[in-house]
Amino acid sequence: MKGLAKIIGIILGILGLSSKATAKKKAKVKKIDKKVKQVKKAKATVQKKKATVQKKKAAVKKAQKKKPVKKPSVKRARKARASLKRRAKK
Repeated sequence: MKGLAKIIGIILGILGLSSKATAKKKAKVKKIDKKVKQVKKAKATVQKKKATVQKKKAAVKKAQKKKPVKKPSVKRARKARASLKRRAKK
């Protein structure tokens, strides 16, 4: 029986009928490869977005670390007038 199966397989191989099965397998592999490519693209875009968000987050954190600068109190009348004029211009 095994010898007969081998002979039938050889004959089918010669006729090209066995190529149908390999074509189906190749089609499945192509579909899987397409899905893999899509997933890789999606992953890359997510990584880019993540990097930009992390940069913005770092910038915000850096901005928050700065303490507000307290202006020194004015001790002389001339300096007081000058500072009031500056505030008025703003």
